Amino acid sequence: MSKSIEAMWKEGFVNEAHLSAPKVNDLYNRKSQNIVDKLQSMFAINTKGIIVGSLIMLIVMSLIGAPFLGLYICCLLVPLIVIANRELKKSVDLSKGQSSYEYILSFNNWLKSAIKTYSGYYKIFYPMFFLGMATQAIVSKAGGKLIVLLMEVFPTDMIILGQPYYILLALVLGTLIFARYAEAIYRWDLNIVYGRQFKKLEELIADMEELRK
Repeated sequence: MSKSIEAMWKEGFVNEAHLSAPKVNDLYNRKSQNIVDKLQSMFAINTKGIIVGSLIMLIVMSLIGAPFLGLYICCLLVPLIVIANRELKKSVDLSKGQSSYEYILSFNNWLKSAIKTYSGYYKIFYPMFFLGMATQAIVSKAGGKLIVLLMEVFPTDMIILGQPYYILLALVLGTLIFARYAEAIYRWDLNIVYGRQFKKLEELIADMEELRK
């Protein structure tokens, strides 16, 4: 009796040089390349978005009278752009002279390493971003009026750097909170943007591994 379709798929995938199931091998080759191309395209677009966004941020902040904050945010984004370009180049340079299974595993390993690298920087980025925004809010006219109001409600003689102590305490506490949960915030944001594609990648690898048994 002829082999079952499942058996042919397994045999063809285990040995990609075997011609008994070329369509199966071609299917996974194309699926592997498609998911990689899709993610690389999304990464590239995201990097360009960061560049454009940083320039827009600088212009907008300058127009509303906060040029130093705009420049500060741009400086925070520069390392992120450098990391993004470097990591994208690593993914493009992955050897394609291997089986679709080995290639997709290499890409998945790179992806995990890249996410770890990004997480490391976001632990710095998020608290520093909060610190910059909060400082700007404190020195702004609206912030000054709010502080005056707070002083009337919660008067204190303990003034640090021209501000009531509880303002600086709140600033430090907020910065520490962002530092503590920076990685969780990053992964939540990452899942919103790339979650669907990451799931497809995991399912593809699981299918390949099942066929190789």
